[in-house]
Amino acid sequence: MNIAKNAFSTLVYAAAVAIIGTFPAMAASPAMRPATKAEIVKHLGPHAAGTVKPNGFTYKAGSSKGYKVTDGQICIRSPEGSTRCASIVTNGTTFQMIAADGARSNF
Repeated sequence: MNIAKNAFSTLVYAAAVAIIGTFPAMAASPAMRPATKAEIVKHLGPHAAGTVKPNGFTYKAGSSKGYKVTDGQICIRSPEGSTRCASIVTNGTTFQMIAADGARSNF
């Protein structure tokens, strides 16, 4: 009887380990990676429409701030001419912006 009990316990333990071992892989979200230019532009949607000026920045009608999107980043040009860039990462669903100081925020 003791052998049967030990065999049953071993079988239950092995099954539990096998089941629990599969859940982290199923629950893990895809890793964040640099977003492509196309993904960033699509995520911005119609709010990003504007005119591209010779400096390569896009300006919305009536705005003196421009922006430029490249793979993995967006740069904002102020009316005074200074430019700040932030990295854009995604897992295919969620987008985050990472500032120069490392601060993350939803994008």
